[in-house]
Order: sequence, then structure tokens, then C-alpha cells
Amino acid sequence: MAPGPAVAPRGLPRGRSRPGEPVRHPRPPPGPAHAWLSLARVLTHEGTLGHRRRELVVLRTAHRLDAAYVYERHRTPAAQAGLTAEEIEATAADPHTHPWAPEELVLLQACELLAANAPVPDGLWDRLARALRPEQLVELLVLTGQTATMCTALNVLRTPSDSHLSDPAPSDSAPSDGAAARQRRHLTIRLDRERCCSAGQCVGAAPEVFEQSERDGRVTLLVPEPDQQHAADVRLAADLCPSGAITLVDTP
Repeated sequence: MAPGPAVAPRGLPRGRSRPGEPVRHPRPPPGPAHAWLSLARVLTHEGTLGHRRRELVVLRTAHRLDAAYVYERHRTPAAQAGLTAEEIEATAADPHTHPWAPEELVLLQACELLAANAPVPDGLWDRLARALRPEQLVELLVLTGQTATMCTALNVLRTPSDSHLSDPAPSDSAPSDGAAARQRRHLTIRLDRERCCSAGQCVGAAPEVFEQSERDGRVTLLVPEPDQQHAADVRLAADLCPSGAITLVDTP
């Protein structure tokens, strides 16, 4: 009898796996993936909420859904959007414990309910309507839903957070010859810009390696031969690319 699908063990944070348990990397079907990732690009590059409010929504939603990868990944964009280190940490705490501006407090409270698929009370909705324009209200709903979808997908794929990737697993012995050989492997990226559909997911997964052109929206390769410290991010970027524009060559 064929084995059933792997199930993440109980008692572990969602999105994490036990040491040695493989991260799932299915290739998404190009049609739905293209539509989904194109929506993500519109929200991150053409949205009306503004960078600071967008990052507040993403961080609070990711925290609410225990999505460590998304939360850790958005620390840097949040800082670039003007959030202080204290404010970033406060997105994972009770909103009333930090002196948020009134419009930001109501935004975080709304995200808490939207991420839980809970009703938004009339009073809270009225405060949102006073703080945001009608198109921004709609964008808030779509952005929260998009972030929740991303969090769910990456949690199911057991995508580890950056801190989990950077912390070596404890071991009582030196790395095996096979493990040492894998660490010495040489990774080369081949990028087909003509196939790039401007989804921007590779930039989100590996910003040190990929950059999105402001001229045509397509991806530019910053580091054709990245160090092994970026290897996991680069592999995730290739897996997330809906157009298959990224090819990895892994050699000894």
C-alpha cells in the first residue's frame, strides 16, 4: 500500500518541521500561480494603503496565523517602510500595549478579526471608514486575504523561517563527508528574462540575489553565483516562480 501524505507533527509551530523532515516544494500550476502572484505584485507595488500600513497588515496577519517565514521575511521591508524595531515587535503583541496612532490601532484590530474570519463590528468598521478611503478599505480586505493565503501555503509547505535556516541543528559530532560536500557545492542561477512574468516572488524570497526592474517590471539577477548562505532562499525563489524563468545549476 502506498504511504499516505505526510502530516506535520502536532506540537510544532506551523510552518516548521522536525530536524531532517523535508520541506515540501511542489511546482505550482502556472495559470493559478501567475494570477495569484500577479495580485501580490499589484498589492505590493501599486497599492494605495502606503508602505507603512501595508507592512502593519502583513506582520499582524502573519503573527495571527503563526506564519514565521512570512513574519521574519517582512521585518526588513517593515523597517524600510519606517517601522522601528520596537514597533515591529509590537505587531506580535496585544495592540493596546503599544502607543499606536489611532488609525494604526484600528488597522491592527481589524487585521486580528479578518485573519480569524471573524465578523468586524459596526463600530470598528466605522472607525476604519473614517481612517481610510473607500478604495483603501477594499484593499485592506484583499491584502489581508492575500497575506492569509500566502501564510497558509507556506505553513503547509513547512517553509522554515530565516532564523530557523540560519541556526545549525545541534549535533554531537562533526558534519559527515556527505554533508560537508553539499556545503561546498557550487550554485549557479540562469535567468530567462523573456519568460519572466513580473510576479516578483523571487525578489521577496531572495532580495539579496534578485531585483525587480523599475523600467519593465522584470527581474534582474544581482548575484549569478550566490553563496551557500543564500542557497535555501534561491531554491525557494525558483520554486515560487510561476513562469519557470529561474533555472538552478548545482555542481560540486
